[in-house]
Amino acid sequence: PERMTETKQSPHALLGVERSILGKPWRARLDPAGEAAALALVQTLGLDDLTARILAGRGVLRSGAGAAMEALAERCGALLATSLFAKGLFDHNRFGIGVAGAYASPLAREEFAACDLLIGVGAGLGHYTTEAGYLYPNAKTVQIDLNPRGLYQGLRIADMHIKADAKATADAVLAKLVEQKFSSVGARSPMLANQIAAMAARPDSKEFLVADGAVDPRPAMLELDAAIPKDWTVVCGGAHFAGIAVTHMYGRHAQNVHVINDFGAIGSAFSVAIGMAAARNDGKVLLIEGDGSLMMHIQELETLRRMGIRMLICAVNDGGYGAEVHKFRAQGYNPAESQHGRGDIAAIARGFGLRGEKVNTLGRFKELFAAHDAQGSAELWDLHVDDKIPSAPYRRIHFGEL
Repeated sequence: PERMTETKQSPHALLGVERSILGKPWRARLDPAGEAAALALVQTLGLDDLTARILAGRGVLRSGAGAAMEALAERCGALLATSLFAKGLFDHNRFGIGVAGAYASPLAREEFAACDLLIGVGAGLGHYTTEAGYLYPNAKTVQIDLNPRGLYQGLRIADMHIKADAKATADAVLAKLVEQKFSSVGARSPMLANQIAAMAARPDSKEFLVADGAVDPRPAMLELDAAIPKDWTVVCGGAHFAGIAVTHMYGRHAQNVHVINDFGAIGSAFSVAIGMAAARNDGKVLLIEGDGSLMMHIQELETLRRMGIRMLICAVNDGGYGAEVHKFRAQGYNPAESQHGRGDIAAIARGFGLRGEKVNTLGRFKELFAAHDAQGSAELWDLHVDDKIPSAPYRRIHFGEL
């Protein structure tokens, strides 16, 4: 059974100063405005020297609570972050530290580790978002959600659950903080804002030698992000390359970014992107997909031509199943069984009657996009990347890099 905990506590209760909130199982019964919950949270946020982080998920998008979260964070000095499914929501905010979990930047990981209070809003706070709870090991956790779950993906999600709408709760908490004339700068400082901006500009600074005939995928993703207008919908597959695409694309509205990783499987993003392109019907859809994933449904290029669906595809071609290749290398095994060779996917696209371009040098995306924008059909860019450059998340998780 799910376990919920009481929300009407004394101000120090959440941090365990006066008494533990871990009482008997209790299912929250709060009105949608979240006023009863607001009191407990306000009293906790009003404590001196509290270091808070607000982690917003897809529920914040659905309730239109982004601006309310920013106002609340500014009032109490909290930093802002998102789950993967709300990526981009706070990119415009100079105290937005990006995505939580495996794709978190080194700076974000430091800031999560330093917090006392984590407020998850409209987010499941599951295994990957919280790194099984190790992302913020010293923090007490509050979950605000219309359907809070005490146990999820094998984890005890929060110390306190608030069953309420994200926007209504944020507005209620902010109103009470204003009424009490409480404000705090928290961890916010000009120096931290500069560090956040520098991390966004260059998310991964490690140097690698790059093989001839291929590019480093990290500057390639920065270049691709700069070439594609911000009002486009971006659909990204969920293989190794996603750890580079997700961390190197910045400043896009959260509703226009979709990372397809259902069931932890590859191969599903192409069909999702086709559906979105057909629905938008304006050609403003970019699919970023791996070569192995794309080849599972390569015949659907014919569907694009036959149905006249206009979209753009960037195939991140490393000549194999990159996730397995890097994991095998990290464990000292020969990755050959996961490498199928770097096929000419651009030629395949042309064979189906679409435009196709092989990209194996940097500096081409701006020109290629101008040419694509001037014509009226689907197109595929076959981006040849060095298969010996693992993403920062893979280097940390699989290679043990600090």
